[in-house]
Amino acid sequence: MTFSLIIILILCGILTNLMSAIFGIGGGVLMVPILHTLFPHMPIQMISATSLTIVMGSALINLFYFHRLSIKIDKTKLLLWSLSMIVGVQLGFHLSFEVSDNVIIGVFVITLTVLALKTFLHQRNEKKQQTQKNDSLRGSLFCFFGGGIAGITGIGGGSIMSPLISQLPSVNIKSVAVYTNYMMVIGGIGNLYGYLAKTPEVVIPHSLQVGYVSFSIVLIVVLSSFFMSFASMKIRGIIKEDTARKLLGMILLFIACYMLILRVIQG
Repeated sequence: MTFSLIIILILCGILTNLMSAIFGIGGGVLMVPILHTLFPHMPIQMISATSLTIVMGSALINLFYFHRLSIKIDKTKLLLWSLSMIVGVQLGFHLSFEVSDNVIIGVFVITLTVLALKTFLHQRNEKKQQTQKNDSLRGSLFCFFGGGIAGITGIGGGSIMSPLISQLPSVNIKSVAVYTNYMMVIGGIGNLYGYLAKTPEVVIPHSLQVGYVSFSIVLIVVLSSFFMSFASMKIRGIIKEDTARKLLGMILLFIACYMLILRVIQG
């Protein structure tokens, strides 16, 4: 692995942690196109597996800080929504081995575009937030759908779940990132085990590869993510809600366009 490649992966770790702490998205939405660019011959399933492992590592770091901040969440809903996400993730995971790379990337691009537009158009009704609390079933359906897309694409679920969870009336905007970081860890466990247990068609030399996961990439990104975590929490407390939502929409739309253009260029 070259020095320039290591520097790029370190920057990825910094951005991954920043996005996870501020927007509640795990960075898989960032890592999938970057790994696809840096390692064009790496199978999309291996990119998804490595991305998912990075997302879970970064989420665990953020959860440590969230616990110290004592941000309140509904643990019953968290468990119910996480279980729904796990079912969706498993279905998406198995489906990812039955469809072509073009289909997976197509789902990736369409999902991010829709979520970006939904983020821009979303208006939160505060009165509705206070009166409508029974949204467990709605949240479960959201998580099942988000988990399925995450399992297919390796996005990690956070970039999908953050815009969806933020629309649930019972969830305070400040606690969205806490919910989604928990879900990224809980929902990713089964998927990660599947990737580790499978025998890949391609083995990359000197990459500490186990199954479909390249742990040399994971270690570099997660360690740099850890060193960025304190600053990320500080920045999270400064950025206003509306600004964060607009930034999230722009990031999702940019990455969707980038991934589409990259795929067209690579053929």
